[in-house]
Amino acid sequence: MDIQSKKLSFIEWLVGLKDETLINSLDKFRKKVGNTSIPMNKMNFDELLSDLQKSENERKRGKLTSIKDVEKESVTW
Repeated sequence: MDIQSKKLSFIEWLVGLKDETLINSLDKFRKKVGNTSIPMNKMNFDELLSDLQKSENERKRGKLTSIKDVEKESVTW
């Protein structure tokens, strides 16, 4: 699949999303990536989609970490 086909496939998937939480998370990611000079590991579309699906499944099962817990944990990083 060429890059244009992948982009169109991603757009179609994105348009079909109904979960506002996931959409907000993707938007934050987009803004962060667009505004950073930190090089990111290259990930192909299938890997990204797989990671997003795993995250969504964990969210549906209630496997969430609150921002307060993340802030507490990040002090030790």
